[in-house]
Amino acid sequence: MNPFHYAKNFFSGDYLAQQLTWAFGLFLLSLVAVMAGLVLIRRAFGEPRRSARGAKPPPGSAAFERYEIGARLWHVGLIGILLALWISGFAFYAPGIVPGPVPVLRMSWLWVHLGFGVMFMLGIVVHMIKAPLAGGRTMLFDRHDWRQLVAGARYYLGLPHQVPKLGKYAVSSKVFHVLLILLALIMIVSGISLGLDTLGWAQIDQSWQRKQRLLHDLGSYGLLALVAGHVFWQVLKARSQSKAMVTGTIDADTFSSNHDWDRWKPDAVTQTARAGKGAHGH
Repeated sequence: MNPFHYAKNFFSGDYLAQQLTWAFGLFLLSLVAVMAGLVLIRRAFGEPRRSARGAKPPPGSAAFERYEIGARLWHVGLIGILLALWISGFAFYAPGIVPGPVPVLRMSWLWVHLGFGVMFMLGIVVHMIKAPLAGGRTMLFDRHDWRQLVAGARYYLGLPHQVPKLGKYAVSSKVFHVLLILLALIMIVSGISLGLDTLGWAQIDQSWQRKQRLLHDLGSYGLLALVAGHVFWQVLKARSQSKAMVTGTIDADTFSSNHDWDRWKPDAVTQTARAGKGAHGH
């Protein structure tokens, strides 16, 4: 498999890599499919065993806040922005694959791509500012993550294991966010470079631009594979956990089974009937 499209350089006459091919994107997606298959095969022989150790939440709460409304809107908005960027990017990555100009708007796909690219960058900046204020430290790695990583490895190797209870996020979610940040940086830096030259706002060396196009393709395919893997792991979760992105909450039983109160103390949003009566009587 050749991952590159080549073209003859005007100045040197050499054939140089200009784009990453569809085959490279399919290769990344196939790796996600292999990972998903191995996980499903292992789980067919038994689910991972969660340790019973870990502090339980205070009694009297029926549900806890998992995602605030801003976080849920950001996730939905990010998927919409990425989808628009992929569609508009493919319109001039492979001319003719997406009809143009943009239906109804009669606008070039290039302007749509640049517009959503700016929205993507602004969203990242706002998220970086707001995340620490909304408990973003729960996404940082800590010493407990190593225990979870070891226990997870033992599970997939078929060895005795007890996966420790989590804070707010599993170590896999933290790794996912690190990869997301790295790919987002690649997309932003390469996108700005390509945009400045396309709009005629700067004269940029063609060799540099060629490398930025390759990086932009890598980021695009990487994000596609990353999102596909993320969706798989979300579907794999229990229904009470996966629906939290819609409702914003998880019930107390789910929290007690999977999370350690000493590592994550979310706000209670619903009280039990007994607790409610006690508070009313008080």
